[in-house]
Amino acid sequence: MKNKQQTLISKDNGKLQIPYADYLALMEKAQEGQRIRETRDAVVANLRGFIAGEKIEAPEQSAAPQAEAAEQPQPAAEPAPEKVSVEFKAEEAGEAPAPKEANKAPKARKMAEGIDIPPIKKNIAAHFNKEDGSGRLFSVFKQYYTFLNEACGGTVRVTMKDGFCSLWNYDEWEEFAYVDIFEGHLRVAVDPRYTDELASLNFCEVPRLLSSRRNLVCVQVDDLNNTMLDVLAKAFEEVGLTAG
Repeated sequence: MKNKQQTLISKDNGKLQIPYADYLALMEKAQEGQRIRETRDAVVANLRGFIAGEKIEAPEQSAAPQAEAAEQPQPAAEPAPEKVSVEFKAEEAGEAPAPKEANKAPKARKMAEGIDIPPIKKNIAAHFNKEDGSGRLFSVFKQYYTFLNEACGGTVRVTMKDGFCSLWNYDEWEEFAYVDIFEGHLRVAVDPRYTDELASLNFCEVPRLLSSRRNLVCVQVDDLNNTMLDVLAKAFEEVGLTAG
């Protein structure tokens, strides 16, 4: 195929189908999406094992992308960036996290898998434990928070204002979900575009304070639910989009 660098030609009729570069880009996105899904499934399995007291193992990387990478010519190695000692200035209660700067970064706790998880502030833990003395719901919330940081390929932060926790895509500087306690359950509010995907869960009323700010739907959960995890991960990736 003479024009392999520019176009993809049909073998049947010799007609132009799509630019070859677009085809390569689509294949790369498909492979990346598969890798993210495999990582997410592995993290969910690890978290469930952790809850059951089993040993957590780091998720395996897909062999396909590695094999393809081996076939491609590798660029010359670049010198590793110099490590800079950084410290994050904690936000005041109720305020959104400050935008990232070169000399500021979250002060994080190192996890077994090598992932840096930004710590949840003490006032948020205190609020959960005040609403639920058993501490069970805060434990479930931390499991969701850990999963999102490990599986989404970006940093998740949590802040609290007016009794509601906001989950942020810290890299895109956008909120993508809200969490509080309602009738003894965790209540999670997300964009209504995910209504159909959440149909198997229990819907509940949207807090008036949140509904006055944004169009949302709310569901109740009591444990680490795969459907809720998938929707939160998707909301993180699609942050900034609105319901059609």
